[in-house]
Amino acid sequence: MFRKDFHVKSNIAIRGSDRRKLRSNLAEQLPSLSADEVIPNKDAMTVKKVFTHADYTVMVYCLNGDPVFFEWEKQLYPTVYLLWKYPGILPCLITWPPVLDKMVGGADLMLPGVVVPSFGLPEIAKRQLCAICLPDSGAPVAIGIATMSSADMIASGMKGKGVQTLHCYKDFLWKQGSKSNPPIVSFPTVQSTLSEEDSGANPQTNELSEVKPPTEDIQQLTLNSTSVHTTDSAVEPNSTSINEQQLVAATLAEGDTAELPAASDESALEGDGVTETGGAAGGTEDVLEDEEVEDDIPPAVKMDRLLYQCLLHSLKCKVKKSDLPLLTSTFYKNHILPCCPRNQTLDVKKSSYKKFSKFLQAMQQEHLLTVKTEKKGVDNVVDIDRSHPDVRAFEIPEGDTNDEDEVQGGKPTNSEAVWSSPEIKEFFQVTTKMLPVLKCAGYRQGAWMTAEEVRKAVTDYVKQEELADRTDRRLVVLDPVLHDAVMKKTEPSTTHLAWDKLFTRSYRELTRGHQLVLGNPGIATENQRMKKGNIEPIELKIQRKAGNKLVTLITRLETFGIDPKDFSHRIQKGVSASSSVSALPGQGQGQQVLVQGNQVNYVDKLLTEHYKLPRKYIRGLELAPKSGKRR
Repeated sequence: MFRKDFHVKSNIAIRGSDRRKLRSNLAEQLPSLSADEVIPNKDAMTVKKVFTHADYTVMVYCLNGDPVFFEWEKQLYPTVYLLWKYPGILPCLITWPPVLDKMVGGADLMLPGVVVPSFGLPEIAKRQLCAICLPDSGAPVAIGIATMSSADMIASGMKGKGVQTLHCYKDFLWKQGSKSNPPIVSFPTVQSTLSEEDSGANPQTNELSEVKPPTEDIQQLTLNSTSVHTTDSAVEPNSTSINEQQLVAATLAEGDTAELPAASDESALEGDGVTETGGAAGGTEDVLEDEEVEDDIPPAVKMDRLLYQCLLHSLKCKVKKSDLPLLTSTFYKNHILPCCPRNQTLDVKKSSYKKFSKFLQAMQQEHLLTVKTEKKGVDNVVDIDRSHPDVRAFEIPEGDTNDEDEVQGGKPTNSEAVWSSPEIKEFFQVTTKMLPVLKCAGYRQGAWMTAEEVRKAVTDYVKQEELADRTDRRLVVLDPVLHDAVMKKTEPSTTHLAWDKLFTRSYRELTRGHQLVLGNPGIATENQRMKKGNIEPIELKIQRKAGNKLVTLITRLETFGIDPKDFSHRIQKGVSASSSVSALPGQGQGQQVLVQGNQVNYVDKLLTEHYKLPRKYIRGLELAPKSGKRR
């Protein structure tokens, strides 16, 4: 939970009433502790409200500067600082030092990495809070929640996930305190869960020190070999060897909450536990991949990562020493935003920082840059550190935006795909009413025709039936078939029509359609399909939001093959304003782009210059802000 740095929202001294309430909750949830002794009246105590990297809200209670409890989802959990003072309050499992190194990175404890003493495991219920310690010290180094009972652990052959890690030594919660090291304490007394025959231990002797110090067992282990010699139930003495990388891979499931499957029977090396002559729990040869499931990452965490990526990108190749000092607003507009990948949208408000100034404060604590306040509301970036390990290790992602493909300074530039003006063709579909006239030219019902084809088919029918007026060539004589096709029943009967009116009425009785041929060849095929009705233009709207703020809404971009996310990204960098993409109400209604402020002028420039779209297909250009001096 605390494998990454967290954001401290508040840090205040705890009140007397809150201190009494905390004692009450502590006595109820951890009855083995003396609440009055753990939370004295006179010692300085504070409470911090923090937001973790996984977007969890946690309350951290600190006593004399050291965090002693943290509260998550109304449940209190002790920290390692408290467990070092009271090591026997939780049942304790034993694991190897290489496993602890991976647990600090957020890994859970897998059962193959649990050391099973000769007297067995302590009694642990499923979902019970437990501690984790190392063989050479009885001081707990981590706490977590057991995923199964100790009896089920033994029954499963010590395979699968054993403990979901919440907090451990050397994580960022530990760094909030004095950063002291674990003391050397005696192992807590435990109750065996194995039978006397299975364990071979005296049931009345439960102290680990009376069996044999675990340090002696570890000294007999060789962590550099690749084989483990086992029998059916025990490890042969003086011949045990463990490969460290295999042990760590078999005992860890990377990530805070993701569960990975246990090792298969074919690849697992089974063993019952550590005996007086030395031994190890079963391992596996399968190496578990360290990857996070993107769907499980909260949106705020994704935005934090994107913001941090853009910062490292700008520090590595955008910001020059000669640019300093640099206004933070200019730094964001000209250096951070252009580093955002083209298929993503950067929005500080959707991050856990909410404000760019708070993000810069956090980065200053990481010694990535230095921000100095010139006066109230005016901050400057005065120094950057390119020698920082994160900056030196950062690699620009492939396919990222470059200067030739960016929209900066309010002037859109052409992308790698050259856009040309879209071509819109008008078509007419044969209806039942016009079929008797058009079938003579070989057209069937539902067929699509151009305006020229309609004129030719009607003219051919007139010539075939010899309907041209012999006295006035501008008129056409209507026979019963042509009369029923172009005249409505409510209209007065007529025998003659002019050629232009005949064609106009013929178009009216057909179903109109259009075909859009876009300038971007990569998506032209999809949009060359025939569609009924007239083409709807791109619509611009101005709305007034809370706080008397204006926003610009752009809809129907998909009609012309424009990707709303790409458009949002371009306009965001072009005007240095926040933008977002959301779905319109109703199924299949498309998406709309929202950008802060009245940006009609820039949208007009972007659509006409970059996307080569004629202005007749843009509705709402009259909403642009009026320019000129006021009199």
